[in-house]
Amino acid sequence: MGFYIRKGFSFGPLRLNLSRSGLGASFGVKGARIGIGPRGRYIHLGRGGIYYRQSLEPASTNRLPGVRPVDPMPINNDLQEIASRSAVTLSDGSAVELLAELNRVESRVDRFPIVLILGLLMTITSAVVWPGWWWVISVFPVVAGAIYARHVDVLRGTAILRYEWDSDANGPFSQLQVALGQLCACQGLWHVNAAGHTSDWKRNAGAGTLNERSVTRAGSALPPKVQCNISVPVLNAPARKLFFFPDRLLVYDSTGVGAVSYADLQAVAGQTRFVESDIVPRDATQVDTTWRFVNRKGGPDRRFNNNRQLPVMLYGEILLTSSSGLRELFQVSVPAAANGVVSAIAGMATKQLPYRV
Repeated sequence: MGFYIRKGFSFGPLRLNLSRSGLGASFGVKGARIGIGPRGRYIHLGRGGIYYRQSLEPASTNRLPGVRPVDPMPINNDLQEIASRSAVTLSDGSAVELLAELNRVESRVDRFPIVLILGLLMTITSAVVWPGWWWVISVFPVVAGAIYARHVDVLRGTAILRYEWDSDANGPFSQLQVALGQLCACQGLWHVNAAGHTSDWKRNAGAGTLNERSVTRAGSALPPKVQCNISVPVLNAPARKLFFFPDRLLVYDSTGVGAVSYADLQAVAGQTRFVESDIVPRDATQVDTTWRFVNRKGGPDRRFNNNRQLPVMLYGEILLTSSSGLRELFQVSVPAAANGVVSAIAGMATKQLPYRV
């Protein structure tokens, strides 16, 4: 409902009406007409230059005249997956024996759970078959078998890595531990799963590129079935884990274990302006604002309802690649943390490294 200044051309009972929204047509007599236009059907009353118009859309639609409901986000088919090759294909010529041992213990089936489950079933069966306390005798071989199975699992199913270095070699790895610790302390850390360009910038807050990302984390941990005398930094991706050992990067996924030497590991830091539609990290820097739907001038597109304002954040990026097929992209809320990790990785490639015993 509203008032406006009329602009139109009459051809008898038919009139063409022009407005900023587009071309419409109406039919009737002077002072009372029914029409249809870009905003739907309406009834038109008035004379003398001031007119009144009422929309004829059903009341149950709950729409404001001239405001279009928010359309769902279009599916972008141009997103390209950012993913490494399977871990077993990531080879390092100096780590053939190490990878063979790690893959052996990783694929080995532990005996302890099997012995424990079978023993419990035997004990329950004995309690049903044997009256009184005689079934208690079956508990002793079950306990003995479980202890022995656990001993064999630890002895044959664990890889032991020990590192020794002098002061010159300890420095670069310590810097890498500190840098990844600062990355872990950031409020926002994501793994970018796919990225691509889009031409539909109006419906994507003015962005020319889109990405699909997932929240991840960094920390210190050891791979499964591995014992080590140091704390190892780790970066988690949805399908794999990256363990930064002193002499090389170890990659774990569902296929097995791979290795990338620091000489072959390429680390690049960058910055990106990201339109944030989720929770804004407290330590991130906002550099601008935009709208969920934008017009050509950068303002809100008023054809859409629920067109909320969005912050534009400045994030850091870490791209890890290798000639053997590693390709992982991370996004972090503090760009300086990304720069620190990349600098520390570069130091690992140029300094004397510790040796494994």
